[in-house]
Amino acid sequence: MKKIKIGVIGTGHLGNYHAKILSGLESADLIGIHDIDGNRMRQIAAEYATKAFDKLDALLGECEAVVVSSPTATHREIAERAIVADCHVLVEKPIASNVAEGRKLVDTAITAQKILMVGHVEHFNPAFGAARPYLSNPRFIESHRLTIYRGRGADVSVVHDLLIHDLELVLAVIGSPVVSVDASASVILTDSPDIANVRLKFESGCVANLTASRISLTNMRKMRFFVPGAYVGVDFDGKVEIATLAGLGFEPPENADKFELPKNEIIYRWSVPVQKANALQMELEHFIECIRTGAEPLISGRRGLEALELADRIVASLS
Repeated sequence: MKKIKIGVIGTGHLGNYHAKILSGLESADLIGIHDIDGNRMRQIAAEYATKAFDKLDALLGECEAVVVSSPTATHREIAERAIVADCHVLVEKPIASNVAEGRKLVDTAITAQKILMVGHVEHFNPAFGAARPYLSNPRFIESHRLTIYRGRGADVSVVHDLLIHDLELVLAVIGSPVVSVDASASVILTDSPDIANVRLKFESGCVANLTASRISLTNMRKMRFFVPGAYVGVDFDGKVEIATLAGLGFEPPENADKFELPKNEIIYRWSVPVQKANALQMELEHFIECIRTGAEPLISGRRGLEALELADRIVASLS
C-alpha cells in the first residue's frame, strides 16, 4: 500500500498529537512539520524522526496532504496556500475565523478538486459511534462540555473553542434547520466568553440545550438524547447508556436491568458496548482513506462551515 506523504503545520498541543499518530501510521509518511516557533518545531521533529521545515512552501512542495493545526486566525490563509500547492487538507476546527473566510476556503478546495476536511474529532469518538444507531428523530438534547482552564483555545470564544464540537454533532444527528437561537454567556478569565449556554430550536421540533465552559474545576463531556420512547446518554469518555419503557423505544438485550413500576410498567436500562479506540487516529485514518478513494469526508469543508455559521449566529445573538 502506497503511503500518503503528509505534513503537519503547527506543533502546539494538538499538532504534537497529530505528528505523533501520523509517525506511527502504516498508511502515512510523515514528511515533516512546520511551525513559526523554530525551537519547538525542531524538538518535535526530532522526537518523531521527521524533518523540520523552516519554510512553509518547502514543506508543501514535498507533501500530498497536510494537517493544519495552527491558531484559528491562520487557518484560512495556510489551508488555502496548501490547496493551491496541490495538497489535500485536514484543518482543525473551527474551519476559519469567520464564515466569509470559511466559504472562500471551501470554494478554493472545490475548484482545485482537493479533499478539505475539518477536525471535529468528537464525531469519531467511539462512544458517539456506538450511540449513533439509537439517535433517530431526537426530540430533546442536552449537553455539558466542561474543561479545567488551561489557556489553550483562548484566542476564540468558548462557543468556537468547545461548544462547536456539540453544534456539529447536533447538526449531524438532527439534519434539520435551526429556527431560533437563545444564548447567554459570560467573560470570566479571557477577553471573550468563557462559559456559554444556548437553547436551539429546530424545524423538526427538536430542542437542544447546550452548555460549554472552559473554567470549570472538573472535566465533563456528556450528551443526553431523548428520542421517541427512550433515553440515550453518551459519556465521551467511553460510556453509552439506554433506558426505555417496555413496549416503547428499543428492544432491550437479555442482560438489561429491569425496574418494575406501578401499573405493571417496566423500565429497562443497559449499557451499549463501546470499543476502545483513539478518535484522533480514526479521524486521520478517515482523512487518508478519503484521499485514496476520493470520497467526501464525514466532516467536509461544507459541514465544518455549517457548524461555524451556527457558532457565529450564537455569538452574534449575545450582543
